[in-house]
Amino acid sequence: MRNSMDRICQHCGKWIGGNAYRVTSEEEGIRLLDMIVCSLCFMEAKGLGLHTEAINVRNKQVSARNRRSHRTAVGI
Repeated sequence: MRNSMDRICQHCGKWIGGNAYRVTSEEEGIRLLDMIVCSLCFMEAKGLGLHTEAINVRNKQVSARNRRSHRTAVGI
């Protein structure tokens, strides 16, 4: 079941009509930021030098990179 919040930008709060992006930031192996954002916020994050990647919000599958980062962050 889809949650209506799946398509809301976690930065600006606007509806994501097109592609969605994940913006992350880590420091010393600790995840400080992990947000799903719209294309405008993606461009802003990219300009700030944050890690960005296109995602498929509908599918909600976690990429191998994110699974690996999560395990490291929580010590699994």
